[in-house]
Amino acid sequence: MGNLCRIISEKCVGCGLCIRNCPVAAIALIDRKAGIGAACVGCNICFKICPKDAVEKVDVPSRSVQCSCCPVHCNVPEGGYGSCQRYCNNSGQLIRIEPLNIIDPNEIKINNLTGLPDRPLLSGFGAGTNLYSTNVPAKIIAGAKIGDLDVVSCVTETVLSFNGARVKVDTDENIGSNGTPIRRHGVIVGYVNTSEYGSHMLYFGGAELNTGSSGFMVTRTVSDLLNKKPVTVSTDMVKALVLQHGKAPILDGRSTQYMRIGCGSMVSSGFALHWMKVVDECITIDYDITAKMSTHTTSGLRYGLPDSGITPAGTYSSPGRWFGEPGTGWGGSNILKPEDIFADVDKTKAWPGMRVIVTEPTAERAVYYEADENRDLVEKPIPEKVQAVIDLIHSCCEPCRCNVSVCAGFGGGVRNVISRISPILVNQALRAGKLMYTICGNPVHIWEGGGITAECSVEGCPEGAFSWVPTPAGVTPLEVTMTRETFEEIGGYVDAVRPIEEIQKTAPTKTISLNR
Repeated sequence: MGNLCRIISEKCVGCGLCIRNCPVAAIALIDRKAGIGAACVGCNICFKICPKDAVEKVDVPSRSVQCSCCPVHCNVPEGGYGSCQRYCNNSGQLIRIEPLNIIDPNEIKINNLTGLPDRPLLSGFGAGTNLYSTNVPAKIIAGAKIGDLDVVSCVTETVLSFNGARVKVDTDENIGSNGTPIRRHGVIVGYVNTSEYGSHMLYFGGAELNTGSSGFMVTRTVSDLLNKKPVTVSTDMVKALVLQHGKAPILDGRSTQYMRIGCGSMVSSGFALHWMKVVDECITIDYDITAKMSTHTTSGLRYGLPDSGITPAGTYSSPGRWFGEPGTGWGGSNILKPEDIFADVDKTKAWPGMRVIVTEPTAERAVYYEADENRDLVEKPIPEKVQAVIDLIHSCCEPCRCNVSVCAGFGGGVRNVISRISPILVNQALRAGKLMYTICGNPVHIWEGGGITAECSVEGCPEGAFSWVPTPAGVTPLEVTMTRETFEEIGGYVDAVRPIEEIQKTAPTKTISLNR
């Protein structure tokens, strides 16, 4: 018998929540009532999230293969796919649809500093997943000779509740203050962390959100981001924020194209030797540090410039520097019109004919002023020589983009498939530099401290490498590579080691290159 789900029609109110969350698109709305079709695999998401208890689990005659690669145990119908979209029922046999990714052996070299290969023998992508329990080895453990070195790579597609996606978003526009919730389809899937020099750092997922009431949407969102798909979310500042790895962010239909060269101080004082030839004052509006060239420590005070008498809007910090406020205006600040940056002009210091340029850290916008006989600032066309400095600064700005990293906490179960004796032996070998963690063959940053927490940009990861299962949890490919000697030392599953040539003969494989 297999376990599937069925809609209790008289209870269903047609809210569509089950449709949005079904991973196999088995549910449709007919006459404002949900109905579950033949593609249902019994993952029970709809049963868990229905606000009206309009879904029931039913036993049906077996017409499927039950998957044992995660705790959900999908019942996959003939020709159908499991909820994670990784396995297909092919004539009664469950097949991993992605071939095992073998690294081109000609690319693998021994690192003279570490004594380890510079990449694994194969990728976890395509390896499949095994349920973690005592004395169960990683899904595939491969062995090969690299030069004179016996090398072992343990690979698996790890099911993790302790995972998420960190997204660096290049834009000056205000996405939200620290701690602002990020929502997708109305539910919280992440939070705004902080601003980092012209970028906003966002985090999606993590244990609390993954296992919370909206965990299915959270893990789906993390998977989409890691697989470089466009994802539309919202915050209290942005109704539609489109994020996609490698692409410029889109905020309410506006695509931000250029990353700032630096803060206001960099633009006003770092280019002072250029500005001093064409203007008397440069004010750079910035939500972080608004700068005034004539009194800045590293420009005006250094070169003895006369004070223009202008006091910029903001909170005074130090000579020539004011803290701005985030907003939707110039330089990501709350200054919507450039003239609003002039909080005050001391006419005892200003002089007739004084030349002032107002710009922002990207130099995408600029306005030029000259003081009249009354020392009032009057907007004028930008002179050609002034425009040349603006163009110089703008040419130093890089294109905006989003960069997505996978963040994963590899727990005791993941380490247990490497060492049958104790997970701590894996930690100790990693810290001793005796083994290497990689994700899709790419280097990872290991965070110091207890456990094994890794972070890796998805730049070099193939699309589709990440997925999710409706426990809910994310799925991250993992490779752990070491010498055979180290594998034996940590109590590895030596009997499970198979020569890479044997694996290629007995499983669907493809050879891939990691050279980019």
